[in-house]
Amino acid sequence: MTLMPSASAVEAASPVQRAILELFFIILILSLVIGVLVHVVLLLAVKWYRDRPQWKPPKGLPRTHDRRLEVGWTIGPVVILAAVAILTMAALPAIERPPAYDYTIQVIGAQWVWLFQYPDWNDTVTDLRSSRTMYVEVGKTFLLEVTSRDVIHSFYVPDLGIKIDAVPGIANTFWVRVDRPGTFTINCAEFCGAGHSEMNGEVVAFAPGTQAIPYGPPPSAGPPPVSDGTGLIIPFEFKESPGAYGRWSINPSRLQFGQGIKVTLRVYNNETAPHQFRMAEPYPIIGEVLDPNDPPSDITFWTNETTPGIEYWCDIAGHKEIGMFGILNVTGPRNQDIALTPAGISPAFFDLGPGQTLTITVRNQDVVSHTFEISAPYGISFGTISAGVSVTQTVTFNATTESATFGDPGDPRFVGGLRVSAIGFTPAPPPPPRGFPVLEVTFALVGIAGGAAVWLNVKLSGEAKRREEMPPEEEFE
Repeated sequence: MTLMPSASAVEAASPVQRAILELFFIILILSLVIGVLVHVVLLLAVKWYRDRPQWKPPKGLPRTHDRRLEVGWTIGPVVILAAVAILTMAALPAIERPPAYDYTIQVIGAQWVWLFQYPDWNDTVTDLRSSRTMYVEVGKTFLLEVTSRDVIHSFYVPDLGIKIDAVPGIANTFWVRVDRPGTFTINCAEFCGAGHSEMNGEVVAFAPGTQAIPYGPPPSAGPPPVSDGTGLIIPFEFKESPGAYGRWSINPSRLQFGQGIKVTLRVYNNETAPHQFRMAEPYPIIGEVLDPNDPPSDITFWTNETTPGIEYWCDIAGHKEIGMFGILNVTGPRNQDIALTPAGISPAFFDLGPGQTLTITVRNQDVVSHTFEISAPYGISFGTISAGVSVTQTVTFNATTESATFGDPGDPRFVGGLRVSAIGFTPAPPPPPRGFPVLEVTFALVGIAGGAAVWLNVKLSGEAKRREEMPPEEEFE
């Protein structure tokens, strides 16, 4: 068993994380050395100068001062603290701002998803966006402009040393340069509402030359096109990094659609081992084996069978067992009641797949009339619904959206949230491998030192009491 950290500063994935880890381990080592030294000196002093019958006072006048010791324990801590302050002040500018950057990415927090807006690449590649996953090329420096649409969030990528608040109306800046290919988990580090725990995402760093542009949804023009619900293209990636189910993963690991949708999975393998897509009945699909950095392979099918819990996975031996699998849900038309009561609207949130058809019955159980609308990109109005009246309408949700609303726009209590996305919510990924057990070591040292101090005090108190009861027969001069 070793106490070495699982990732050293040398292996850090970004310059920011490297600087933070270097500073952290310098301060940690200094703190441990000082703590051990202080406790050793304290215990030795207690041992040497404890009250015991054999003790003899030194000859001559006792020494009550030692200028060298006083100067030493005054200057020593000042030098150590000054060194830590200088190292910190030297590291902070490089952590907070890059010397130069290649591109700017807008990071937008919204309840409860991370959205990314990339700069236009040329006249034909414009309006580049992605949701939940930020794509960047290894070695390129990106300035991050972080803001929020609603409440305060915090954009936190621990493996890259990024933690910056997303505040409505304010653009906070940070930066990132990833030095090796990989996938790095995004969390929200500020409690932002009921869906806070699900506000996760990923930074995908791909090798230079993997795609034509150095950012954005791989490998090309823009986000998955969704026009009329019959032409969805979903970027699909094999990842040799932790996900919801194990050490390796598939992204996305949850897919959801309505019935009768034409879906194309654009399958990428930008990792180090061969991978192969496979899906279970009623969609018995077997894709081709993709070697590392092969061109993507398209897999197209129609969601004609309405079946929940359809598994898909990597068919290379052993890969499914370590986490490379996901779940597809295909849902047919269904009825949905929405109630307007004096307490508000119920249910208050929908997460639907593209192409989902709902026959919505709005029941106004309040004592006043309400206007009921579904916001853009749908723009559907149910009109004004009087108290005690129900209105029914059938809606097919083809256009994808992360932040639509439904209800009475004139009263926030009667407004709910609507998300339509092919990518369903996934369980939180497992915790990362344990690194250096800083807290455990610190508390262990404090416990040992405290226990030793208590033991010595009890022992010395007992000896002093015995000395008072049984004074030595001989007085020392």
